[in-house]
Amino acid sequence: MKDLDQKASVLDIRKRCTNKTVVIIGDVHGCFDELLMVLDKIGWNQKTHIIIFTGDLIDRGPKIKDALLFAMTTPNVYTLMSNHEYKLLRFLRGNQITIGSLSKTIVQCGELIFDTTLSDWLESLPYIIRWTDSSFVVHAGIVPFYPIYNQKKTTCIYIRTWNPSTNRMSVEGDEPWYKFDPVERIKIYFGHNVHSYPFVSNWTVAMDGGVVFGDTLRACLDGKEIIEVQSKAKYYWR
Repeated sequence: MKDLDQKASVLDIRKRCTNKTVVIIGDVHGCFDELLMVLDKIGWNQKTHIIIFTGDLIDRGPKIKDALLFAMTTPNVYTLMSNHEYKLLRFLRGNQITIGSLSKTIVQCGELIFDTTLSDWLESLPYIIRWTDSSFVVHAGIVPFYPIYNQKKTTCIYIRTWNPSTNRMSVEGDEPWYKFDPVERIKIYFGHNVHSYPFVSNWTVAMDGGVVFGDTLRACLDGKEIIEVQSKAKYYWR
C-alpha cells in the first residue's frame, strides 16, 4: 500500500460544471433502486446534470453491478476512490486481502470482475474532485491543517479522526477531522461515515446517510439543496 503515501491529485472539473446542475451523491453501497429514486426526484438528465459520487458504490447492497455499470458508462458521472473501491482494486491486483463484504461484490459482478475495463476504471478514479473555486469532494476527508493540494491518498480514503499532537489519523475517542478549522477557505463534501444530519461543521457536508443500513441515500444539488430518499430495506447490519 506504499502508493497510498503519495500525494493525492485533484481532478478539476470546474469548466465541465459550467451551466450544469451538479449533484453530489453519498455512499450507494449497491443500493441501485434508491439511486434511481434520487435521480427521478431531481429530474436527472445526463446532458444537463453532473453527478459526483463520494465513492463506496460497491459491497453490502443488493445491486452492486448495476451501480458500478451506471458509474462506469454514464456520461458526466464522476466517482471518488474510496476504501471499498481501493480494496477491490487490491484484490484485482492479486494482493492478499480479507474478503469480508467484498464477497458480495465478487459474486454479484460475475464476469465483470475479470474484465480489464473494471480494473482500468478503478485505477483511474480520482481521490479529490474540485467542482467550484472553493468546493471539493473526497471520500473520507482531509487533514485540515494541510492545504487541499497537499493531501495524501491514504487520508482521502480512510480518515475518520485526527490527532494534531501526533499528526496522525488516530483511534476512536479523538476528534473527527472536520471539527478542526481548515488552513484554507474551502468547503468539503464527504462520505465514509454515516451521519443523520449533513451539516456537521461550518465547512463540511456529510453525504453518507446510511442507505445500506436502512436509512437514507443523500444528495446535494449545486451545494445548496439536500435531497434524501428512504432506503427500501435494511440490507446490511453493522
